[in-house]
Amino acid sequence: MTDFPQGEPVAVSPRMAAALADARDRRERRGRRLRPVLWGIVVAIAVQSLFADPAPGASGRHLAVTLVLLGCLLPPAAVASGVWPVTAPAPCITFCLLISAFGLALGVIQPGTMSVLPPSVAMLTAFLTLPRRQALVVGGIVTGGLVAAGVAGMDGGVVTWLSQLTFCAVLALMAISMRQSGRNEERAQLLLAQLEDAREAEAEAAALAERTRIAQDLHDVLAQTLSGLAVQVQAARRMARRDQAGAELRELLDRAGGLVKEGLGDARRAVGALRGRQTPSLDRLAELVERYRVDLELDVTLSVVGPRRALPPDADLALYRGAQEALTNAARYARGARTTVTLTYESKSTVLTVEDRQTEPGPAPSPLVVGSGLGLTGMRERLGEVGGSSDAGPTQDGWTVRMEVPA
Repeated sequence: MTDFPQGEPVAVSPRMAAALADARDRRERRGRRLRPVLWGIVVAIAVQSLFADPAPGASGRHLAVTLVLLGCLLPPAAVASGVWPVTAPAPCITFCLLISAFGLALGVIQPGTMSVLPPSVAMLTAFLTLPRRQALVVGGIVTGGLVAAGVAGMDGGVVTWLSQLTFCAVLALMAISMRQSGRNEERAQLLLAQLEDAREAEAEAAALAERTRIAQDLHDVLAQTLSGLAVQVQAARRMARRDQAGAELRELLDRAGGLVKEGLGDARRAVGALRGRQTPSLDRLAELVERYRVDLELDVTLSVVGPRRALPPDADLALYRGAQEALTNAARYARGARTTVTLTYESKSTVLTVEDRQTEPGPAPSPLVVGSGLGLTGMRERLGEVGGSSDAGPTQDGWTVRMEVPA
């Protein structure tokens, strides 16, 4: 029932997410451990009221006792059973004021009963759940009610009134202590997770520095050598054409040029990988979808049909960029819609579809940002370069983008 400290920057990482989830679980467990206390209070109030004078009944003042007693018992019973959650401010304030009012009313019509318990429950709940200012306001209202009852001479004498105030004050201080203890425990766990993340980042930085050094050596030795070889092969091809060399020699030089070009590309990709550069691919499609779901609050899901298989790098990148463009358009023009990303591995092709469906009738909301209109054109051109195709258009209740590349 404690709240998490606000205003602290929290790094999003698997370890930090696990720490936050564990903190939420502990808060829920603390709330569940308080439920038996509420049930005990309900039983104590009911038993004491049944033997007080006037006792609950069905007519006259006895009926009034019955109604007020129900007002004291039903709210804590609903909270203890989980029917009435009081984790949000509005229901918590309503619960505190309601149970306090009925508790004071019970003290008026049944002097000397355990009517202090409902206001004390309200005080404990307020300081455990509400922000500090709201808890102070609710506590002040409850205290004011107790003071008014004491001044009016209701619910026992001065000793009873002072004991009620003291009991409520002790419960408020106990709630503040419990809440602060929970905060300190959560903060310590989060700081420990951040420390582990920092250590891991430091180790990764050291590894990246070493890979960068190796990449520099590889670039100096291999990439530059291949670049020089490519220049020499190109010069040999021009000389062969100028001297009208045989077809076999020209074909051999063409193949050598192609191999050098391919090797140079592989060397550059290896250097980039050593430097920590990651080329976007369908392996990171789930990460892309999650980023749009969290950062742009897009209602998007991903499904993969068929066994995964490796695609040529250019085709893989083309599908990834197409999905990125389609999701960007969904975030711009289909806010509030449900977006589905489906990656299908067919026998002879790989198909990626991004479909938006409006969940509510009526016109779609106006876009947050108006694009240039060239995104779909660039998508078609990129897919066309790898032998693929794309189609985009409206459906009965939304918009669909379909991209396909050869398997």
